[in-house]
Amino acid sequence: MFKLSHLIQNIIKPFARTSLWQFMLFFCLSLALFSCGLELTNNLTAKTQNSSSNLTKVVRIGHQPLGALFYLKFKGSLEARLSKMGWYVEWTEFIAGPPILEAIGKGKIDLGYAGVAPPIFAQSDGVPFVYIGNDSGLPGSIGIIVPDNSPIRSLADLKGKKIAATKKTAAHYLFIRALTQGGLQLQDAQFVDLSPPKAQEAFLRGEVDAWAIWQPFLAKLQETVPVHFLAESEGVINDRNFYFASRSFASDFPELVKTVMEETRQMGNWITQNPERAAEFITTRTGMKRTTAIILSKSRSYDLLPIQDRAVEEQQRIAEIFFRLGILSDRIWIEDALWKQKLDL
Repeated sequence: MFKLSHLIQNIIKPFARTSLWQFMLFFCLSLALFSCGLELTNNLTAKTQNSSSNLTKVVRIGHQPLGALFYLKFKGSLEARLSKMGWYVEWTEFIAGPPILEAIGKGKIDLGYAGVAPPIFAQSDGVPFVYIGNDSGLPGSIGIIVPDNSPIRSLADLKGKKIAATKKTAAHYLFIRALTQGGLQLQDAQFVDLSPPKAQEAFLRGEVDAWAIWQPFLAKLQETVPVHFLAESEGVINDRNFYFASRSFASDFPELVKTVMEETRQMGNWITQNPERAAEFITTRTGMKRTTAIILSKSRSYDLLPIQDRAVEEQQRIAEIFFRLGILSDRIWIEDALWKQKLDL
């Protein structure tokens, strides 16, 4: 423990032979300076602690390998805006939509986005989330492909074949619709549930005959492998992305949710207006070929809208199909999962 007597002795020693009034003057000045130093140190420490403690709240956002949130993560504008409100952002990347909804259900993230199928299964499984917004349909964002030299040239040719796709995704739904268009039943082809990386490995090794996959995995594969399209989403399913929040987070922090969506919309508008620069952004951070990145930035829809009635109706039709086929365990109503507040976008 520091003792005041030790301090006095150390000050006195150099001035043992100094006149008393000189000593007292120096002693008083020393104490004053010592006191000022402590006050300055305490003030700096307090400011540092206050600077850290200002950001005590965290919003956890899940994103996929591409999309408006992917860009927003690296831009930093959301962090700058939320820091003024005492929040910081924690980003997590997911390979597909189902694990994003699963993470919301387990309380690991607060916000995220996915395609048409994942929220339907999540709602059926009792995940407490709400639809916040949606973007426009994504023509050409997903397709069923075979190797370019494959003898399979029509959907009807898929009878008895293995088709890789990720369960509970838009690719899963495209698989169902494509078989129907080809005049086939679900049992006529073998559905192989694989994540995109595993499905690509199986596709390249010839362990599956076809692959139902979405962007950007599709575009990346086409950089090196020639493929033939058996079906695309356009004219088959109106694939779109939805934005979600955990029900409790959206209820407790509605203004924060709106702020995140506003920044996301601005980011989406920038991508739409600057596809070339957006492509450079993709290339820099993923290593994707620039020509492929440009295709992606121009072909995808990055707008963000308040939940549209048409989108809700389409979601309900998809849910009914899954339920009728016995793939969805419980019948659901999309209206029950809509956020009651309105986005002013």
